[in-house]
Amino acid sequence: MRSSRLLLTMLFWFATAAAGATQPRPYHVVMLLFRGCEEACQGFQDHFRRQKVPVRFTLRDASQDKRLIPGFVAEAKRMRPDLVVAWGTSVAVATAGRWDAVDPAVHITDIPVVFMAVTDPVRSRLIPSLAGSGRNLAGTLYLLPVDEQLRAARTYLDFRTIGFLYNPAEANSRISLEDLRAAAARVGATVVAETLALDASGRPDPSGIPDHFSALAAAGVDLFYCSPDSFINSQRERITAEALNNRLPLFAAAEAPVAQADGLFGVVVRYDRVGRFTARLALRILQDGVRPGDMPVELPRQFSYLINLHTAKVLERYPPLSLLDVAEFVGDGEGAR
Repeated sequence: MRSSRLLLTMLFWFATAAAGATQPRPYHVVMLLFRGCEEACQGFQDHFRRQKVPVRFTLRDASQDKRLIPGFVAEAKRMRPDLVVAWGTSVAVATAGRWDAVDPAVHITDIPVVFMAVTDPVRSRLIPSLAGSGRNLAGTLYLLPVDEQLRAARTYLDFRTIGFLYNPAEANSRISLEDLRAAAARVGATVVAETLALDASGRPDPSGIPDHFSALAAAGVDLFYCSPDSFINSQRERITAEALNNRLPLFAAAEAPVAQADGLFGVVVRYDRVGRFTARLALRILQDGVRPGDMPVELPRQFSYLINLHTAKVLERYPPLSLLDVAEFVGDGEGAR
């Protein structure tokens, strides 16, 4: 009996040891963030969990303070993770460098870097083209082309003059304004831009937002375009409230001003979908050994036409019947579809 118990104990020990020996080492993924672990960050992590991929995440958040980013990049270089995720243009450029100005002493070159939530990676010079980076960098898109956004907006309501808040502290804001002006001209519209003032630290001052909207309304703006700028997003409740106060329909390039505030509508790729799409790309690098530089930079195929019914009621600008079968309703209509 004693020998049987000893044999069983030894068998159990060997089985446990064998299981431990075959247990894969968790991947270590460092996520460098700009405005917290929002829906894209959560979607990225959720995809790893759903696929039951062993992983350890280390998160660093700049909280919209660009001065913190270089320190996070230096720390990631020391940690030597399996992969680095860079959220947003400012973080991605600081992490991987512009394709024609990479400094290996400053930027991460010997660890795969994956970016997401970058407004225009080509114009930001992260990559030479959407065909691929040609280096240890891959990423995804998250914005529909502005031409497609404006054509979609026209299916809801007509407009001739588009309002825009320009943030001089953010390169993405300049790119968005340039793209909007070009796309507006192609659909027979013009753009009126109000420039945000900067405070002593060089950050945009939100106190002038009401005056900017009054000026836009006085200029005859009949649609406000809410850009995907991080500061604009952080002020989405104030901005959408001022749009309502001035009876201006607000069209958003990203989901939060409509889904989490009082923007009227937007044609967007949901952030959690962007995160999951980026995670699939990351797993191709980690598990399949695909070279990051050979991967095209693509947009998720699914997008959402968001309409805030509460705002539609306040403005008395109801969607046409043609949109009822394709739109996703938020606000008063949450869960109606």
